[in-house]
Amino acid sequence: MDTLSNIIVNPVKAFNQLKEEDKFPVTTFIVLLALVLINMILNVPITAKVSELVLSGMSLSEEQADMAIRMTHKMRYLSMVGGFVMYVIMLFVYPLILFVIARIFGAKLNYTKTLRLLIYCFIATAIGDLVNTAFVYFQGIDNIKSMYDTMMTGVNRFTSIENAGIFLYMFLGSINPFQIWLVVLLVIGVKIFTDSGWSKSFIVSFL
Repeated sequence: MDTLSNIIVNPVKAFNQLKEEDKFPVTTFIVLLALVLINMILNVPITAKVSELVLSGMSLSEEQADMAIRMTHKMRYLSMVGGFVMYVIMLFVYPLILFVIARIFGAKLNYTKTLRLLIYCFIATAIGDLVNTAFVYFQGIDNIKSMYDTMMTGVNRFTSIENAGIFLYMFLGSINPFQIWLVVLLVIGVKIFTDSGWSKSFIVSFL
């Protein structure tokens, strides 16, 4: 837990500790999955609301739209479970991608170290997703008028879809303090784990 807390307050110390360890971070892995699962459970009514809005806006008859909404409502928890399983699977795929990129740029990083590194780094996005969900609840689920109203922590809040356009607005929505925190952690972690320079660590992490 000391290393986990240092990820927030002193990432350099945390990654230096991780570099010397070989064991799988079971506690941090459980904490990460718990944060993700809590967020997914909290997002069930939000997703149901967005799905209802999307289906209502489609060119369906009233009967078809009503049937589709009921089906979506019945499948909401199954979809959540599927999303959680997919997250766990991708949690083991992302390290492989980072490992390959690191190899391409000549950074010495094996898969096991990459996996441990990403488990700690993804704590940042898990916290960010929970904060975003909390903001959605604060504004009120009934006040959601489109899927874009659920993007609460990105720089898209400083503009509108009308001014930026859908694609730029979505891109701006992905830029938030927690994604920046993730990149910073990755850069620091890659640098410490591989003894690379800052520029190479940034390129590997950013890609």
